[in-house]
Amino acid sequence: MSGAPAREAAEAQVHPRVARAGRWGGLALFLIVLLAPGLGLEPLQRRAAAVTALTAVMWLTQGMPLGAASLIPAALLPLLGVVPAQKAAEAYFHDIVMLFFGAFVVASGLEHWGVHRRMALWVVERVGTRPRALVLGFTAATAFVSLWVNNTAATLLMYPIGLAVITTLDGARNRNFGIALLLGIAYGSSIGGIGTPVGTAPNQLLLGTLAKLHPGAPSIGFGTWIACWLPFVALFVLALWWILTRGALKVSDESLAAKEVIHAQRAGLGVMGTGERRMAAVFVLTALAWVTREGVALGDWRLPGWNPALAELQSLGLDGGPARFKGFVSDATVAILVSCACFLIPAGTASGERLLDWNVVQRKTPWDMLLLFGGGLCIAEGFQACGLDRVIGTSLSPLLGGLPIWLVVGVIALFLTLFSELASNTVLTSLMLPILSQTAVQGGHDPRLLMIPAAVAASLGFMLPVATPPNAIAFASGRIPMATMLRVGLWVDVVGVGLLTACFELWIRSGLGIESTLPDWARP
Repeated sequence: MSGAPAREAAEAQVHPRVARAGRWGGLALFLIVLLAPGLGLEPLQRRAAAVTALTAVMWLTQGMPLGAASLIPAALLPLLGVVPAQKAAEAYFHDIVMLFFGAFVVASGLEHWGVHRRMALWVVERVGTRPRALVLGFTAATAFVSLWVNNTAATLLMYPIGLAVITTLDGARNRNFGIALLLGIAYGSSIGGIGTPVGTAPNQLLLGTLAKLHPGAPSIGFGTWIACWLPFVALFVLALWWILTRGALKVSDESLAAKEVIHAQRAGLGVMGTGERRMAAVFVLTALAWVTREGVALGDWRLPGWNPALAELQSLGLDGGPARFKGFVSDATVAILVSCACFLIPAGTASGERLLDWNVVQRKTPWDMLLLFGGGLCIAEGFQACGLDRVIGTSLSPLLGGLPIWLVVGVIALFLTLFSELASNTVLTSLMLPILSQTAVQGGHDPRLLMIPAAVAASLGFMLPVATPPNAIAFASGRIPMATMLRVGLWVDVVGVGLLTACFELWIRSGLGIESTLPDWARP
């Protein structure tokens, strides 16, 4: 099967009847929440709830295009007097939105020059070419690429390579090998995205919503996030490999002549050209700048970064000292600076082209996703402005009473995982994070205690093709029966929730400095 059907599967729309029902149902729900008596909400809270309900229905049913639906809060929240237009508009160009845009630009450069393909094949070749080793290699390679490139792009990169291996080696005598390889690619991309702040949309929404709702919260640097979550990703990839080859599926380890196929794929890339080498260098420098900006902080241990030294330089000859420039530079600054540089650096070709052309960026950037980030942050602004988040948080906070923290985290993770099977993880994260933040605050807990596991769990939908574009791509191959995807996906969901709960309790909480009590910066 070619890549085209897979791409169509990734971009598939809901049934027109569902979209039509969503349009009318969303408008009806908007009017009901806005005008119906009851609910126990103040007028502004009722208006914010009505806008959120309308936006959520349009998102979930695609009653409007995703990007267009994401603009509803920007229009209706000011119109209904919930937040000023300036505040609503600022959400769409929030620092986190700019970071994700910059990351998309860098990823476009990697794809344009084929750097990500070379990296992926290098990983596969190093792991080995026996059936089980191939499953691990493709899973690990996709996860690695997905750290830096969005999940769908990582899957579409590895899908034709994996399909070529399966087709060439005739998987009929080891049918589970083909299923395991394709599921490893799909699931590996979702798992890998968890490992960096720019790897997947829920991570970005988490950081943006946290900064929006709690400006005094300690920032989570790129290096700190990777130090905490990369071990989780590595463990999850190994657990997934076991599930795909020895658990839910059994893959024979008889020797297959795969080495020639992988070698041919690498040989087809040829020698690295000047443009590819320069783009690879830009990528490495960008990753290093992100990781070392604020250094790495794990509990009481800290490795200093370059941002404090920059603040010293910025303060030369000025009053206030380096503290005056705290927060001036963020990961978004690095991303945008590097993005601009890509349009200036020569690619070393005879035609005089640069590393990136704006047409390439326009074609590859998911603009609707950027607007969705803005819509989610705008809703969070509305919740906070009218106190709706506190009302919902107060009503839900008794559910936390008396339960062990690890159990609360596990229940939240399970809830988000199950819902992500049916709804976009980005939409789900946008709607749930403001609510979970105030639920934790009203219960006397650090809001990060619920927000971070929830955002990560939103990436754990593995059972259904509709859960994520990578799942849809794998299923579109026609080689994976629905019953098999359900069975294997259930295994992965359960293991993922258990692993997330355990890792969060064992080292991630302490690494991010999260206490069970309410910190001063989160107090109303």
